[in-house]
Amino acid sequence: MGTSNWQNISYCIELIRRINPNSILDVGAGFGRWGILGREFLEIWDDSNYSDKWNRKIDAVEIFEDYVKPYHSYFYDNVYIENAADFFKNNESKYDLIVCGDVIEHFEKEEGKKFIEDCLKHSRYLMINIPIGKNWEQEIINNNNFEVHKSIWYNSDFRKYPNRKIKKFRDYISRKFSVILISNGKIDLISEYKKKYGKYIFVKNYLSGKLNLGWLVKMLSGNK
Repeated sequence: MGTSNWQNISYCIELIRRINPNSILDVGAGFGRWGILGREFLEIWDDSNYSDKWNRKIDAVEIFEDYVKPYHSYFYDNVYIENAADFFKNNESKYDLIVCGDVIEHFEKEEGKKFIEDCLKHSRYLMINIPIGKNWEQEIINNNNFEVHKSIWYNSDFRKYPNRKIKKFRDYISRKFSVILISNGKIDLISEYKKKYGKYIFVKNYLSGKLNLGWLVKMLSGNK
């Protein structure tokens, strides 16, 4: 399919901006959503960087070559056409953030668990978008055998990670899916926010009523 649900987009962008990564790996890039939005809200939004010279590194891994179009080379520094399961065998690069947008369910369960561990060895943060529970059967799409869903996942599968945030969503026909943020260290996105924008701006906006701190903490905490 090369694309996925949209109900989680604003939440994911908020997470990405607060992580403020200098390097991203987009696994299963497909249409290129996270490369495009990463450039827009990390470079265009803050810096008005239309110079065609990006300041951050964003790479992509995509197994299905037909999904990769000429515009991908504009938004991504490198596009690797290969199986994500094999990527880290040949590439030792480390990233501030790895995004797996509707990818893990295309692995067999044990293979998916191993891939998550591989990602955590090569990143500071791992963001997973994933269907939850049954009713997500999917067969071959666009002549792409890799579109088949091979495993079923539940939020409980991710609660074993001590440093994680789980945010639940429903799609347009009310099926459950989640955004999972995992890190090897403590997840403290409030501090990341203050580090990025400055303590003065944070306090000023809070005192003036422009920033509802309770809402911010709730939004970033997600549903555990």
